[in-house]
Amino acid sequence: PDYGWRSQRLRGLLATARDLQPDDLQALQMDAHNGIAEVLVPLLARVDVPGDVAPARALLAEWDLRQAADSPAAAYFAAVWRHLLERTFRDELPREATIDGGDRWMEVVRGIAADPASQWWDDAGTPEREGRDDMLRAALVDAHGELTDRLGDDPAQWRWGDLHTMPLRHTTLGSSGVPLIERVFNRGAVQTGGGSAIVNATGWIASDGYEVVAVPSTRMVMDLFDWDASRWIITTGASGHAFSGHYVDQAGRWAEGR
Repeated sequence: PDYGWRSQRLRGLLATARDLQPDDLQALQMDAHNGIAEVLVPLLARVDVPGDVAPARALLAEWDLRQAADSPAAAYFAAVWRHLLERTFRDELPREATIDGGDRWMEVVRGIAADPASQWWDDAGTPEREGRDDMLRAALVDAHGELTDRLGDDPAQWRWGDLHTMPLRHTTLGSSGVPLIERVFNRGAVQTGGGSAIVNATGWIASDGYEVVAVPSTRMVMDLFDWDASRWIITTGASGHAFSGHYVDQAGRWAEGR
């Protein structure tokens, strides 16, 4: 089932919209508001953290809660979210279980966030009884360590798009095992914003990393007053010919919401 994080965000935006034009609807599809951040950021702001983690945590204080590709705070929050899920739930699950971090996990965390002493917060592998703030603090520290290793020691230079990339990998020939063929048909990766259970739905699997695994392959805005003013875009390009100039020429525009 879907728990409605995207639909409720869209409903809220449309409820206050007036005189919508094609440009407005195009922008609407790129809305990157992170709903679970509304719940967690105020809680994260209240826990004590080591001094070296404080500059990263300070990013969240001024964050607009948007998972934008160029946002340092979005990168840090996504890492905190990933480590919070692992810290909180991995001890109750088989090691091979997938924690995708999508709307189901958001709904669970929203439910237990109001109970600092919920048994879910306790780490079954330690003799102590951990609570919500212990897990939040540990996730803040874990995320800081990971992003420092991956993106450098200046949190202001971190970017969500540096982590959240969409690989332009050919479905069949891109994994042929022949390096020359793979170089021809695969075209690197594109930095993206958005995320799971966000209107700009670039899904990722938290237990695996930050790489994009699902996207809206086509975006459209249809103008019912002037059909010729309609617009659309796909993730790569109009040609399937690897040597065509139109093989991946739409990818950059797609990622930027154009």
